[in-house]
Amino acid sequence: MRRFFFVLAFTLLSMLDAANTPVYDPATLYQEVVQKIKDESINPVDEKRLMNRCLDGMVNSVDQNGRYLNEEEYETLYLSSKAVAGVGLFLAEKHNHIFVKSVVDHSPAQKANLQKDDEIVQIDGILVRDLNFEEVVAALRGSPNTKVKLGILKPNSFKSIEVQVMRKVVAIDYITSLMFEGDIAYVKVSSFAQNALLEMLDDIQYLYNLQHNKLNGMILDLRDNPGGYFISGIALTSLFLEKDKPIINVKSRHKEEKKQYINTPQDYDGIEYAEKIEALSFLKTIPLVILVNNDSSGSSEIVASVLQEYNRATIIGTPTFGKDTFATLFPLSTTSSAVKFATARWSTPKGKSVWPNGVTPNIEVMQESEEDDKPLSEALRVLKKE
Repeated sequence: MRRFFFVLAFTLLSMLDAANTPVYDPATLYQEVVQKIKDESINPVDEKRLMNRCLDGMVNSVDQNGRYLNEEEYETLYLSSKAVAGVGLFLAEKHNHIFVKSVVDHSPAQKANLQKDDEIVQIDGILVRDLNFEEVVAALRGSPNTKVKLGILKPNSFKSIEVQVMRKVVAIDYITSLMFEGDIAYVKVSSFAQNALLEMLDDIQYLYNLQHNKLNGMILDLRDNPGGYFISGIALTSLFLEKDKPIINVKSRHKEEKKQYINTPQDYDGIEYAEKIEALSFLKTIPLVILVNNDSSGSSEIVASVLQEYNRATIIGTPTFGKDTFATLFPLSTTSSAVKFATARWSTPKGKSVWPNGVTPNIEVMQESEEDDKPLSEALRVLKKE
C-alpha cells in the first residue's frame, strides 16, 4: 500500500512539473531574448540587425557557406536594374577575415595599389568583422563614380592604412591566354561565369590559329578560382574527354533528383557551340597540366578531380579547397530577401568526393612568391619532357 501511494505521489508531482514547464515556442523565445537585450544591453540595439543575424546564423548552421541575404544585399547583388559598379577585387573569407584574393587589371583597386593577401578591415568606417561575406560584397558595390573608404591591413603589418577608391563599372576578363615557348598554350580561368565555355573556345581557337594549327601541350591555370556555375565546370571538363564519358554524379536529398552528367553537349548547355567544340577536338588528346591551389574551389575541383581520375591531366600545385556541394538561391515571399545554401552534392564518376581534403596534386609544389612561380615552371618542365 505504501508503495502504491509513493508511485501515485510521484506521478502527481511529475504531472504538476510538466504542467509548469513552459511550452517551447521559438517566436516567443526570440522576442524574450530581444527584449532582454533591448532592456539590459550596454550597447545600442538595432532590432532589424538582430533579426538579420539570427536568420543568417540559422542558414549558416546547416551550411557554413550558406547565407541569408537581407533586402539591401539581395537588391544589390541580384535584383538591381541600375548600373552597379565595384572596385575590381576578388575576395576570400578565411577564419572570419576578408582578404584580397586577386585584383582585376586596370581596375580602381589596382590603381589604389591594393594587392593579393591584403586584408580589408573597414569599409566606410564599418568594421568588416561585424559583416558577413555578402554584406562586404554589397558594401563594396554602389553607383558608378562614388567613393568608398577602405581600411587595409598589409601582410606582416600591425597598423591598417586608409585607402579611398572610386567605384567604376569594371570589365572582368575571366579567361586569360598566351603562348609559351615550345608551342605550349596557357589558359587561366579566374571564375566559371555563365559564358566561360564560349570565351574558352574563342581563346583556344585564337591561339591554335596563331600557331598555325600546332599546339604541343596546354596549361590550364585554376589557381585562386572560387568556382561559379557548375555547368560551366562540366562544360570545360568535357572539352578534354572523349564523347559519352561520365563527368560527375549529382544527388540531393530527393532521390528522384539524382543525375549523372555525361560528356555530350546537351548535358552542359553546349549544343549551340557544337561546331566550335568539334573544331577543337584535338583538346581531347593534347598533353594537359592543371594548376591548382588551396583557393581552387567548386567547379575548379570538378575539372581537376575528374580529369585526374581519367589520367587525362597532371595536377600540379597544392591541395584544393574541398567543396563538393552546389548552392541554390531561394527568394523569400515575406520580404524582398533570400536564402542561399547547399542543396546538392557531387562526386566523380568513381564516386569519390573532394570533401574535406580537396584534390591532391600529382606533383605538389607551392608558389612562394609572385616573382618565382614554381608551379608554372614545373608545368612547363613536365610538358616539355612529354
